[in-house]
Amino acid sequence: MHGLRSRRQLSMVRALWQARDELARRRDIAPGRVLPDAAIVSAVQADPKSEGALLELPVFRGRANRKLVTTWFGALVRGRELPEDQLPPHSRPGDGPPPVNRWADRDPDAAARLKAARAALAQVSEQWSVPVENVLSPDLVRRLMWAPPRPADAAAVAEALRAGGAREWQVELTCDLLTEAIAG
Repeated sequence: MHGLRSRRQLSMVRALWQARDELARRRDIAPGRVLPDAAIVSAVQADPKSEGALLELPVFRGRANRKLVTTWFGALVRGRELPEDQLPPHSRPGDGPPPVNRWADRDPDAAARLKAARAALAQVSEQWSVPVENVLSPDLVRRLMWAPPRPADAAAVAEALRAGGAREWQVELTCDLLTEAIAG
């Protein structure tokens, strides 16, 4: 995405991203398996003016994407035709925690919470033979450990996980261990 500079291109990326995410949620599979990130960038860079032109791009030649060409092209059109005042900004101000390597100096308690959470999530990852980033988004874990909910009880942690985009199975699998990590 670093090669995409215009707000219009960012709008097209967002529209494709949202279409892909909606389809992935309905199918309950990883979004990257529906349409790779590289395909999104490739489509926006090519800026095809028809479904046929989109199908000419290498990543869209497969049978699965041929079936979904109307979905993908429709998303590109929505992004391309979005009014100027609704286009996304070039960059968003950082709203997340600082880099992890600075946590120990800035907030030692948060660093300890993150260390405990990561260890617990690694155990769950190993137990279920699932990559730790599939158990729970690393960004969500960092945000939760940097600024835990108050009170830091299981209900508040579960709500924070849901608000951060965790699926219900992820909440059920990780809520208690994250609540323990926060409690110290």
